[in-house]
Amino acid sequence: MEDQDPTQQHEEQQQQVDERDNKKKDNDNDKKEEVQEDDKSNEPPVIDISSSSPSIASSSSEEDAAIVVEKKGQGEEDEEEGGLRHRHPANNVVASQKESNNAINSVPKSPLASNSATPRDIMKEKKTPSSSSSSSSSTTTSPAKKGSSSNNNNDKQKLVGVTSEGDRFVLPATHNPLSLHPIAQWTSFDWLKNSSALMFLFLLVIPSHHWFYIALFLFWRLAYNLGLGLLLYQQSHTQVVTRFFKYLSPDNPMYPMFKRMTSTGMGSDYDFDKIPAAFNAWIAFRHLVDIILANDLIAYIVFGIAYFETPAEITFVLVLEYIVGVFLCGFTLWAKTDAYRVVKDFAWYWGDFFFLVDQQLTFDRVFSISPHPMYTIGYGFYYGTALLSQSTTVLYVSLFAHFCQLLFLSLVEDPHIQKTYPDLVEDEELRQTKQNILSHYFKATDLVVLKNFFVLRSGDMFTLVILSYTIAMALFNLPSWFYILQLLVWRFIHSFALGYILHLQSTEGWWNTQFSRKGYTKQEAFENWKSLYNLTLLMTHTAFVCCFFKFAEMSTLWSIFFEHFFIKQAIGLGCIFLNVWSSWSTFKVLGEFGWFYGDFFIGELPSTLYYTGIYRFLNNPESVTGFAAYYGLALLSNSWVLFALSLISQFSQYIFIRYVERPHMSRLYGNKVRASSGISVAFKEIMEEAVEASPPLKKIQKSVADVTAEVNVKAELFKGLMSERASDIKDKVSEGAEKIKGRAQEIKTKIQKN
Repeated sequence: MEDQDPTQQHEEQQQQVDERDNKKKDNDNDKKEEVQEDDKSNEPPVIDISSSSPSIASSSSEEDAAIVVEKKGQGEEDEEEGGLRHRHPANNVVASQKESNNAINSVPKSPLASNSATPRDIMKEKKTPSSSSSSSSSTTTSPAKKGSSSNNNNDKQKLVGVTSEGDRFVLPATHNPLSLHPIAQWTSFDWLKNSSALMFLFLLVIPSHHWFYIALFLFWRLAYNLGLGLLLYQQSHTQVVTRFFKYLSPDNPMYPMFKRMTSTGMGSDYDFDKIPAAFNAWIAFRHLVDIILANDLIAYIVFGIAYFETPAEITFVLVLEYIVGVFLCGFTLWAKTDAYRVVKDFAWYWGDFFFLVDQQLTFDRVFSISPHPMYTIGYGFYYGTALLSQSTTVLYVSLFAHFCQLLFLSLVEDPHIQKTYPDLVEDEELRQTKQNILSHYFKATDLVVLKNFFVLRSGDMFTLVILSYTIAMALFNLPSWFYILQLLVWRFIHSFALGYILHLQSTEGWWNTQFSRKGYTKQEAFENWKSLYNLTLLMTHTAFVCCFFKFAEMSTLWSIFFEHFFIKQAIGLGCIFLNVWSSWSTFKVLGEFGWFYGDFFIGELPSTLYYTGIYRFLNNPESVTGFAAYYGLALLSNSWVLFALSLISQFSQYIFIRYVERPHMSRLYGNKVRASSGISVAFKEIMEEAVEASPPLKKIQKSVADVTAEVNVKAELFKGLMSERASDIKDKVSEGAEKIKGRAQEIKTKIQKN
């Protein structure tokens, strides 16, 4: 064979390279056209994160079935395909309102999911301006690539993952953790998980001390919150698990073991050697999570059964407790399954600690009922089990376990979410304008309740003197009416006197005017308002606590309804914790500006209205959950007097909201103020869906609608009849009045003549 000319050889090689490039471009164009066609034909309001489908590419070509990895430079943003937006705060996750009536104008960040028995979730709210409509559902994009969906076999579109290096890949299908598989389909990890958990049930027939069951549960609870928490913390900060799999080479003796482990239960679309290391790390982490969470759940069930106390007699209160306990367990099951409907596998197993996903999620139903639903109402079965077992030990252990889960949320998940999904970036010019204005009215050392207390400051000293005087009075055995009167006086000042001042300030600028007449500035006027409001708020709560210590004794009348002290402990303490959380969440959203009703006084600040945090669920949390502690103390004190004082206090706050705050909000924000809270809209949607899915409920709804229509017709007829009757009476009264008037005039004329 003759030697080929080097120039000719180079030209042929260049031609081959050009042919490969052209072929690659043609393939890329075909894929883009397919994605665009899918985008036009499929625009689902909810795009799942992951799925239990066996394969996402079963109906695709062989080329599509392969793992696709598209390398991008770190930090590079692909606008056409929705690049890794989380690295660019200016393009951060922005909410789009759900295409239904009354969309909520606040956005949770992409939820993570986990719980003790089943996984968790986190909802971090974003501030987005409110509009005239409001709803219980909201949509978030994380990062949004139009047409992204879960890896379901039935879905036409594929879910695309994005690693921290910018690699993009199609996610293989994963199984549903809530589904039950036949024993014949169990993998080695299923056997390990289920057999070890089921073995706990046999411990019930083995005589052992009750403390053993507590230790068993706490071991798995700490394995979850402490063990997984530390692992996720390190993964968030150092990518420790991902780095391990990244440097795991075929020469490593552990390579075959980890390859078999991650491949267990996966479909044909998964290839350990081709998929990015971040996905392999996540799959391995899933197996660990499944084992820990399953054992955590079974250990708690065994613990609850071991402490079950057989009642000596069946009473009405006991039956009521059992009903509430069963309801809490059932409601928790619904909350978890409904949360999984939204978050799917990716968030269920802390997926965004390993990689991100192009996805769109619509947070509705359970996510509109409670913040962090998998951490709040998702733990209702703990308290349901405590009621069913009738054991205070179960209650206190459950409280401790729930507290550990909340620590897990605060120390591990919240920081990771803040880092991964930064807050919505506000317009810099508008932010600077607000900051400049507020700096004239607020200082970092302002007294908020007792925060920033400084004894040498005159206002703080005055607050301390009055507070000490009130507490000292509680140490004396004064008549009960004194403490009741003290509370009512402070409540009147706080709700009605200050409410009237705010009303005048809103309509006439009265407060600022009074101070300006004395030569004070608006800033000085507002400083005095903050001191006055903080004093009355603090004294109102202090006066109620003094009443609690006065009336904290057993009441015969109360014992008729609650002869069992256990239920009072559970409900009373729960109400107090709810109030503390509600107040803290309210202040976290409002800040000092909203806490001190700054929009009544600072007119130069641009008016914006947000429904974020606790306000996603309640329009006025301070008038709903803000008095839960009052009822909790009334329950623990066994006093109907405290219960009545709680009602009076809450009703006073309702009057304040109804006649002072709401009219001011309407004047300031107009139709941006929503009419219904997120919870009410969510329950309405759930009931409507339940009615649509149940023919008997449809019949009941139709019957109720028919009766309502008939009542409305009769009411209109009655209204018309009464209107006619009233008109006749009015005419007769007018006619009689004219006759009387004429007769009186005649008498007057005769008297004048005489």
